[in-house]
Amino acid sequence: MAEAQVFDSEMERIGDALVATREAFEPPASMLAEAAESLILPEEAKLAIEAERFKASAPGRQAVEAALAHLVARLAAEIEFRAREFDMREVPTRFEKLIGLVSRSAMRRRRLARSRRSVSLDHLAELLRRADRLAALVRAERVTLLAQRSKGEADLKAFIDHRPDIIEKLHGESGEAMTGVEAARRTEHFVAVFQTFIDGLNSGVGTCNVLMHKLLIDVEDLLILYQVFSEVVSRHGDKDLRPEDFPSLAPEIERFSKGMLSVHGLDRRRDRANEAFAERFPAEAVRQAAAEAHPAGAGWRLPAISDFKFMRP
Repeated sequence: MAEAQVFDSEMERIGDALVATREAFEPPASMLAEAAESLILPEEAKLAIEAERFKASAPGRQAVEAALAHLVARLAAEIEFRAREFDMREVPTRFEKLIGLVSRSAMRRRRLARSRRSVSLDHLAELLRRADRLAALVRAERVTLLAQRSKGEADLKAFIDHRPDIIEKLHGESGEAMTGVEAARRTEHFVAVFQTFIDGLNSGVGTCNVLMHKLLIDVEDLLILYQVFSEVVSRHGDKDLRPEDFPSLAPEIERFSKGMLSVHGLDRRRDRANEAFAERFPAEAVRQAAAEAHPAGAGWRLPAISDFKFMRP
């Protein structure tokens, strides 16, 4: 229960931090839209302020993404650890072996009780709940970033399409307002600033794709473990996972409930997801590997998101 509360608390903090990063996108997006509509460049000083503001927001954005990756990796480590516990349920401990010298049936009863304590359907359902919350947050962020990127790309294209007209306005009919070279330089600088802005949005979408891909592969592992555990250990045939209880994982739960889960190609897809994750978040991949052996390790602390700094308008 305490671990679930910690997870929920961290999810709330990450959600709040994502709202702050979105606020950092609004001023440059508004400036770009205004320039595309009016075909008038903003003052250089104002452009410099927005460029610096967006640049200053990047570390905070990266920190929030790392915190999300941390939770995704931690969930994967716990799933792997529980699966390994399940696989080892038939292997008696040293103490169980000693009991077996006196009574084989007592040893089996103790071993079965241990396996039920270490992994339970309720515990696996709790891991699914966490995966569902993570999927909801990552998907929502991806949708937001895609919309911002689409609007930004359209505005930047509209601006670039009218670049000759803008340069002509800056140059002036008599050429006295600004030389052609200066007008072209200012226009190219504006385009470069907002191409960086679009690239930042695109990078955020890519990060969401990597996180979502890994998360859904880990959910497949979790559902397979849930199915096998319910059949082999629980023996209650309890497969009552309802898609409406996990709305962000509804397709996966639907396949599970219809008995359509398959391990075909799962290893290959898992390898690809983990490789992409390790490339984007190498430190978290290393921590995941360590945590799979000790999922409650005290050295695995979440980033202090409350300390992240965002430049606001």
